[in-house]
Amino acid sequence: MNEAIVFLADGFEEIEALTPVDYLRRAGVKVITASCSGALMVKGAHGVPVQADMLVDEAFAVPRPELVVIPGGMPGAANIASCEQALALIQRTHEQGGVIAAICASPVVVLAKLKLLAGKRYTCYPGMEAALEQWAGTDWQALTAGSSKVSERVVTDGKLITGCGPGAAEEFALEIVRVIAGERVRGELAGACCSRA
Repeated sequence: MNEAIVFLADGFEEIEALTPVDYLRRAGVKVITASCSGALMVKGAHGVPVQADMLVDEAFAVPRPELVVIPGGMPGAANIASCEQALALIQRTHEQGGVIAAICASPVVVLAKLKLLAGKRYTCYPGMEAALEQWAGTDWQALTAGSSKVSERVVTDGKLITGCGPGAAEEFALEIVRVIAGERVRGELAGACCSRA
C-alpha cells in the first residue's frame, strides 16, 4: 500500500490531525507526518508540540501518495495554504488519482484555491463557506463552480473527503479508513476502539 501524508503546520487542530494518524496506523496504513513549518517540531493550536516525521520538502520523495490529509485549525490551515510545497503535493496527489481529505477550515482555506471543491459536495467548519472569496480570491466562483456545501458532519464525494470540525474528527478518520482500507477494516477498527461512529 502506498503512503498517506498528513500535513502539520503551526496552529493545526491537534485532534483533527492526530486522530487520522492514529486510526490509519491502527488500520495498517503507512502514515508520514510532514511539517510545513520549517522544523520537525510543530506546535498545535492548543499548544501541544508534535514532532513530524519529515519536512514537507522531503515528502516529495514519496512518488505516489495514496492519500493526503489536511487538518484545520487556525492559523494551521492558513499556514498550510501558504506552503507552496504542500499545495504542490496536494495537487500532484489529486492528479495521480489519490484521495484528498480535509477538515474544518481546510476545505475552504486550502482546497478552494486549488479548484478541488469544484463540482463536489463538501462540508467545512460552519460559516467558513462565507469566506471563500477571502481564501480563494476574486476568482472564487469559477474555482468552486458546481460545488455544494452541505451540513453533514463528514462527506465523501469521489476522491474528496471533508469533515466539519474537531467534534467530527473520529468520524472523519473512520471514513478515511473506509475509503483507503475498506468497510471491513473500518468496522473492525470502530469496534476495537469502542466507537459509536
